[in-house]
Amino acid sequence: MSLALLFKDELNGFYRSKVMIALWIGLPALALLLFYAVPSSTSGLSVAAFASVIVSVIGGTISSVMLAVTIINEKERKVYDLFFIRPIHRWELVIAKFLAVLLCVVVAGMLAVLIGLGLDTARLGTLPPAIGETIANSLLITIGMIGITTSASALIGIASPSVLVGVIAVLYGSNQVAGVVILPYLTAGFSPLVSFAVAMVVTAVMLAIACVYFERKQM
Repeated sequence: MSLALLFKDELNGFYRSKVMIALWIGLPALALLLFYAVPSSTSGLSVAAFASVIVSVIGGTISSVMLAVTIINEKERKVYDLFFIRPIHRWELVIAKFLAVLLCVVVAGMLAVLIGLGLDTARLGTLPPAIGETIANSLLITIGMIGITTSASALIGIASPSVLVGVIAVLYGSNQVAGVVILPYLTAGFSPLVSFAVAMVVTAVMLAIACVYFERKQM
């Protein structure tokens, strides 16, 4: 079984879940509600930028918890024993799950950005200035935050002995790491490219650790 087939199988599972439907519909709606409900906290931000950040934070948390819990439950049910007798590498399972979750949440982020751009246009009567830069920056931050939380949750799911430990570790571990990486962009005006590059390095490191650990872990 190739990595592509594993990715397709994982994507189908996440795509059909009610959680992902909630991400794609509920999160953009929640972001817009928060933007207009608390105008003082969104001063100077476009709807598109604010929506992408909200989707990144909340969507990344939900998907990360789901990924960690899925891995832990599959370990407990000995699901991986069936995979390991086939000619596949364990790391391929980790990569497939990571990419499936990442893609699903990025889609939610893109939907939020597009809806936000539409509302920004309606407010201003025209397309926002530097629209291309706004879209690019918003997506960079979204992908960076989701990449960190998802790779961390994969590692947590592999290492955690129980669902409770895994959920706590995701909520108080991976999200904190993502926040530290992205916070300078939001508060100090750092370039989103710098924040994205740092996020990708952190993501790659944690994903590599997860793959190596899973390859060596005794089931």
